[in-house]
Amino acid sequence: MALASLFESQAPLFSVEDLRHDLLQLRQILEEEHACPFDHTPKDEFDALFEERFRLIDRPMRYEGFFRIAAPLAARIGCLHTALWMPGRFFELGADNMFPLRVRLIEGRLVVAGGYGGPPEIPVGSVILSINGRAADKVFDELRAITSADALNPYFIDTQVEKRFSMFYASAFGFPETYSVAYTLPGSKIRMTAEPRPADLASVRKAVFANFDHPPLTIEFLDDIRTAIMTVKTFIYYDRVDYVREFMDRSFRKIKDKGIENLVLDLRGNDGGDPFCAVILYSYLQRKPAPYFAEPYGKYARLAEPVPLPKDHFTGNLYTLLDGRCGSTNGHFCALLKYHGLGTFVGTPSGSTYVCNAGKNSEVSLDKTSLILTLGRSSFAAAVEGMDKSKPILPDHPVRETYQDFLDGRDVFLETALRLIEVAQPGRTLDAR
Repeated sequence: MALASLFESQAPLFSVEDLRHDLLQLRQILEEEHACPFDHTPKDEFDALFEERFRLIDRPMRYEGFFRIAAPLAARIGCLHTALWMPGRFFELGADNMFPLRVRLIEGRLVVAGGYGGPPEIPVGSVILSINGRAADKVFDELRAITSADALNPYFIDTQVEKRFSMFYASAFGFPETYSVAYTLPGSKIRMTAEPRPADLASVRKAVFANFDHPPLTIEFLDDIRTAIMTVKTFIYYDRVDYVREFMDRSFRKIKDKGIENLVLDLRGNDGGDPFCAVILYSYLQRKPAPYFAEPYGKYARLAEPVPLPKDHFTGNLYTLLDGRCGSTNGHFCALLKYHGLGTFVGTPSGSTYVCNAGKNSEVSLDKTSLILTLGRSSFAAAVEGMDKSKPILPDHPVRETYQDFLDGRDVFLETALRLIEVAQPGRTLDAR
């Protein structure tokens, strides 16, 4: 039996009554249990969207049909921690039939960035024109509509769709029998087609959730220019806070011993984690003791008190690399750097603001379809004043990666930071790496 037919034969078909029940349940939970449901979409607009969505339930549907209707409702709350997700049983139905290409959106092009578990069958740098007859830009737009972000942030939405493209594609369109991809090779305008072999769910999940696998914290020293490059891909070290503390203690002691004047802090792709980890790094960068959180939030209460200065705190020039995946705890962290004037931001606007919503018991399964709603029940704000919670953290030096930059393998974010250091240190020539 063909894969699509197998999927359709095993996936449940939900009745109109059951689907409407779950959409009403979704609305009730969002309105009654979210910390601030109408901060970014006024209630009258939300109500109108719900009525539009409700009318679309006019026939029995499988998972993906209902998901395309319901997920945009959760996304319009404007909270990255509030989103609708497929249940595990859905992905089990197509665990060996995932879209096989990793993608990036660059200058409006959907670009092949790699594969899962090996080189992709369509070369890296190729531009995807369509997938199974749907234009690539239309596919991306449909996936944007189901994607949640703080304050409806478009930078975070695009980076989330990039990162989760294979899983989001399945959630919105199901598991087709084959993936027919129209594309052009790098530097070519000739249209080609291919049917790449599907990826398996385990390989996709390994890539999507890489930050949960505790990627190592790293630091590199460029002694000739008195510069260090520290890479912090995530703050998801909830059970490894001591590892973070030991790394930071060791790194900043070495920075001081070497007389390092410039620190490039690479936070690209860092979509949050544990405030107890982020505050360790923050303590080394602040100029004087200042609180991390605006209020004493539960187990984080002590972070509302001034954070002590460590012995080897950094007093040089800070350059922070930022992109649209900056979210959650990293949003708090970057907001504090911006508010206190700690260094220079290089990159794109962040994917978050100084406040986000999260909390315990934040996962609910809808009664009939078992779709999972994650929910931000409480708000957490960084200790800042006068900042707009609907606005991202803006870079001091914006960076725009071009398609040609991608093909050339250039890291224009890091190049920009090193050029800024060079300008500040006349007579020294920096390695553009």
